[in-house]
Amino acid sequence: MIRNIAVHLVLLTLIACSDPAQPTPAISESPTPVATVTLVPSPLPPSQTPAGQSSAEWQGIPIMPGAMAGEGDEEGYVFTIRTTSQQVQEYYQLELGKLGWQRFAQENSGSSVMLIFTDRTSATLTVSILSNGEEVLVLLVK
Repeated sequence: MIRNIAVHLVLLTLIACSDPAQPTPAISESPTPVATVTLVPSPLPPSQTPAGQSSAEWQGIPIMPGAMAGEGDEEGYVFTIRTTSQQVQEYYQLELGKLGWQRFAQENSGSSVMLIFTDRTSATLTVSILSNGEEVLVLLVK
């Protein structure tokens, strides 16, 4: 589940960073067949929260107040929230700092931001933030 979300985040980042001014290739007379992907809903994992709600924390990491539609497993947690990317960054830098996490790196790419934190045990936490209109998608991976 989290891998699928991570793949979608990477694809959205690549699309957001692509140059729309590039010429589109001409269509040949015998087009190549294109595979289509159909997403089939799977049963909810045990840590799924009720629709429209989010947990207060995931594996000791706080979930931003006001988060909606959160779900996770042992690998990661994803939620949406109506705020700005900057507010999400500020929240996690402050709250994780209180817990002993230090920002190790930051990557900005168009409408997405990735923050990487480490703690005193050398554990890492990645906070991926993707802006989508009035909502922000946040993916926590430990």
